[in-house]
Amino acid sequence: MHHEPPVPSPASCLRAVLWRVLFIAVVAGAVVASLARDSRAEQFVLFDATFDYTWDDAVNASPSKSHYYINDKNWLNTARPKNWLSPVDYRNGLLHVRAEVFKKPAGDQATGWTICYIPNSGGYGCADTTYYKAVGVWERETKMTAWWNNDQLQWQNGVKQIDLIYAINDSGSGHITNYPQLKDLTTPTRVRITLVQVSAGSTYDPSILATLDGGVPASADSGAGTDATPPRDGGSTTGSGGASGSGGATTAGSGGADGSGGAPISSSTGGTTGSSTGTGGSSVTTKPPGVVSGGCAVGGTGGAGALAMLVALGMLVFKRRR
Repeated sequence: MHHEPPVPSPASCLRAVLWRVLFIAVVAGAVVASLARDSRAEQFVLFDATFDYTWDDAVNASPSKSHYYINDKNWLNTARPKNWLSPVDYRNGLLHVRAEVFKKPAGDQATGWTICYIPNSGGYGCADTTYYKAVGVWERETKMTAWWNNDQLQWQNGVKQIDLIYAINDSGSGHITNYPQLKDLTTPTRVRITLVQVSAGSTYDPSILATLDGGVPASADSGAGTDATPPRDGGSTTGSGGASGSGGATTAGSGGADGSGGAPISSSTGGTTGSSTGTGGSSVTTKPPGVVSGGCAVGGTGGAGALAMLVALGMLVFKRRR
């Protein structure tokens, strides 16, 4: 004799539906929150600057010779993080440097740019572009924990300026104004320098360059130094690294006679559905769509739709994290 399972009351059906909706909502909320975290910017452009540089620019740079200053008056990204450790950790990420050289004197004299981060508090530290001998695009990627003096900055308080130093090497004393005999081998030049900061655990994505304007100046003050106390020589500390990355074994810190460095700079800038087929006794009763044996109707494809939605969201998260 076939016995039909007891028919649940409307109240129990409602509770079952509500629990399923709540479960789906909680899972979907967690997925959305995860997506929101993952969609947070994993890289940003610290600056994108195109400029000409002559021997007169190098000699007359103030407060320090051979320098070119990137700040809020020209190309420094004013939306840069105030805290480089949280909520996104850029301090322990990567520095991707792109140097596009449009013009430089003929010959095989190597030149490049030392990149000194001037913090709101703490000491400064310096990385480098590639040192190049010809026009073209030169890219270099360095760990933020690898370049000279990187641990002297108080990263939680941010960065207020970048000092670019035109040099013939990364020794710390290679400023072109220290070598007047190389005037015609190093200047004039025209370059575009772009710094992309990549968060810890992330990978540089070159598509970010497509969003840039090529370094159009924001004001006529480009390259002017700030009124902060001029940085002093970095001394004999280990200099920025060699061709494979900053922090090499060369001596003398970035700065030389006129370089950036020294004392800190003051002032701050749903559940699963049951079987669609009932069971019991010697007969099998096929239920209409959406009816679970002994359970509640939740729509023809409610459970499967919810499951499909969760699977799709899960795949999206997995793809995003890859």
